[in-house]
Amino acid sequence: MRELEIIAALALAGALAAIPAADAEAIPKTTRTVVLDKTDAGYRWKTVEREIAAPGPRQVLVRVRAVSLNRGDVEMLAPSPGADNSGLVVASDAAGEVVTVGSDVTLFKPGQRVSTLYFRNWVDGPMNDETLKGAHGASTDGVLAEYLVLDDTAIAPAPEGLSDVEVAALPTAGLTAWTAVNAGGPVGPGDVVVVQGTGGVSTFALQFAVASGARVIVTSSSDEKIARAKAFGASEGINYRTTPEWAKRVLELTGGHGADLVVDVGGKSTLKMSAQCLAWYGTLSIVGGLSGYDGDIPAVDLLMKHARAQGIYVGSRADYLAMSRFIAEHELKPVIERTFPFDRYGDALKLMESGGFVGKIVLTF
Repeated sequence: MRELEIIAALALAGALAAIPAADAEAIPKTTRTVVLDKTDAGYRWKTVEREIAAPGPRQVLVRVRAVSLNRGDVEMLAPSPGADNSGLVVASDAAGEVVTVGSDVTLFKPGQRVSTLYFRNWVDGPMNDETLKGAHGASTDGVLAEYLVLDDTAIAPAPEGLSDVEVAALPTAGLTAWTAVNAGGPVGPGDVVVVQGTGGVSTFALQFAVASGARVIVTSSSDEKIARAKAFGASEGINYRTTPEWAKRVLELTGGHGADLVVDVGGKSTLKMSAQCLAWYGTLSIVGGLSGYDGDIPAVDLLMKHARAQGIYVGSRADYLAMSRFIAEHELKPVIERTFPFDRYGDALKLMESGGFVGKIVLTF
């Protein structure tokens, strides 16, 4: 019920404003689609033509306008021992408009602007084993195509006031950051938040925390990126190359208080110092594993400070709708590093691999 109430509220606020419905006769028979193609070294992206199926009773046909990239899209290129991902449609985050809907679809209508969701079947409540089977671009087909047939549980209304490029940035990075910042309880004035890096998740976490009134400290290997983060509202920045013991610097900057929340994207190489710089009753949100997904969290730092560590894996559609309301209320704009036309997805992937960006990288049709 919570999800239905939020959708209704967004509708009243104008977030469901429709564009003119597409002419059914103009729908092509096939769509350009990007899939994984197996090579000797792992996988590559390959464009194929696929037939556009008619939506089932609880499905929608979406005309895709923009798709954003995530670190996971690069990780999927690695060899997959014991599994063959050949033919899997890539990417998880798209924005566009509904073209047609199935006979039993009630929450969406033709012409409505929507976003895909990372999980196709996580509507509300806690996740479970079945949820994990519906991860777009990982355990099930992704979204990098001109037209998509999706279950009606796999999309959400696009937040009001954002372009298609901006909406495409939200499903994974935006929602992961939203959950990381709020899962331990909302942050607010007087709280200190440490955000690692300036990629998509980190930049969204910075924006959400700043909009909530928190003081944000950003860590990065680049003084230039730290300067950009300050322009988005960060109070201080720490270059972890010139200050490798950055946890001590966090304590110095906060007069010994430490961080009420740390958004950890580094994983193996950063967990120890993330725990060391926590404040009393602080929260460590473990989001990613840029340096690996294992590693040790010093138990003493959690025990002595009554702190906690929590794993973050995106969020539900109800969480997405709550994030959308916050974005509209605070008039936030996702940070977009660069857009590429669809046929230059190779260049977009190279930029993603390089790490030389702030915010999000988006493909457009």
